[in-house]
Amino acid sequence: MVITLVPKNLTKEGAVFQYFSPAQECNVCNLKNVCHNLTPGSYYRVVKFREKEHKCFIHEADKVYTVEVKEEVRSVMIPKKISKEGAKVTYKRPDCDDYFCQHADICILSYMKDKSKIKVSSVQDGKCPRGYGLVEVKIE
Repeated sequence: MVITLVPKNLTKEGAVFQYFSPAQECNVCNLKNVCHNLTPGSYYRVVKFREKEHKCFIHEADKVYTVEVKEEVRSVMIPKKISKEGAKVTYKRPDCDDYFCQHADICILSYMKDKSKIKVSSVQDGKCPRGYGLVEVKIE
């Protein structure tokens, strides 16, 4: 569990967000080490809201709130031939247009950008029903 600070719209337990990087204005803030103690590009889920608020230069109502977060394990579909546990691979978005597929949310609608470097943490049971040779993997 990691304690960090988030704007009001992310204080609900179960909220998921992606952390990017500090804004320029954050460089002069005394709380920057608490707000920016997350890994850029990673997704986090709020597991506990602590109701403690702090002043903030950039967020709505000039406030941020203390929460506990947990890094989210993410899934994507990649070619079976490169889906080995521990493998570091370059992600390529599949060329498919089946938005009603059971895996569309982790395949063609994935949050991943083409040519992103990923590390496979485990291979799952999900397979591409259209025969594109893709399998579901959990990534770090």
